Amino acid sequence: MKRTQLYIEDDVFKVLRRVSKEKEVSISELVRAAVKKVYALEKPADAEWVLKEAAGIWKDRKDIQSTEKYVRQMRKSTRKERLGLK
Repeated sequence: MKRTQLYIEDDVFKVLRRVSKEKEVSISELVRAAVKKVYALEKPADAEWVLKEAAGIWKDRKDIQSTEKYVRQMRKSTRKERLGLK
């Protein structure tokens, strides 16, 4: 663990101090937890639910081609064409 120093606005510090007392944890622990959550170093508890909800959200869109067609096009080898063999 590394030590660092932060400058925090007075109103934010007051909130951190209040929450720190309520949860009986240090302000440093609150800051570490917030940084982990915001910068995705920790998987959110509802990540699986979000993924399930997002699945299929574009299935009725008409402005994009089918996923299968797109994947096949991306996987199509152009090696022979690039080498002048085709």
